[in-house]
Amino acid sequence: MAVITEAYGRYEIKSGPLAGAWAANAILHKTVVAKAEGATTREEAIADLKGKLDQMERLALSECDTEGAPSASVYERAFGHLLPDMSDSYKAMLRAHLAAPDHLISATKLADAAGYSGYEGANLHYGKLGKRVADEIGFVPPRREDGTEIWTCAIARDASMDTEYPNTSMLEALSRKMETLHFEWQMRPQVVQALRALGW
Repeated sequence: MAVITEAYGRYEIKSGPLAGAWAANAILHKTVVAKAEGATTREEAIADLKGKLDQMERLALSECDTEGAPSASVYERAFGHLLPDMSDSYKAMLRAHLAAPDHLISATKLADAAGYSGYEGANLHYGKLGKRVADEIGFVPPRREDGTEIWTCAIARDASMDTEYPNTSMLEALSRKMETLHFEWQMRPQVVQALRALGW
């Protein structure tokens, strides 16, 4: 009775016999995130585990803000996985953004922090980092008029949304300001909390 591995969404499930019964573990990025033990059959253990995973996903979704960004704990798990392999320039941008007053920073300042020659490099690479974060947390970013995603929104948002323009969408707020020389991204509060929890 060998251990069997199967995929379930973004998780890997391993099931097999354990102490005269059946057990199953859910693994995400080489870490066990949920367990089911003491079942009478393999199928029962897997079904129990899938129920636990579904409940975890529902809870994570229920904690999302109005833009679909999840809780700080979800970000903390994501950054815990991403940071060890993250390039120094990406870490430098995150550190600069986290340290900026009110966590507000322009692309030019991000570029300076990372050693890029101009804001275009920061826009490109912060967007790439945003996509990696979005893939980890299941975040769907707003799209530009041409249909391309604004991946940076997985990390940051337009600060004006909370006060000046409370009834507009993220896309409307970003479209209004991104072309100006003074546009600043505000790091999402959940990201701030997650990075602080990781000792940043």
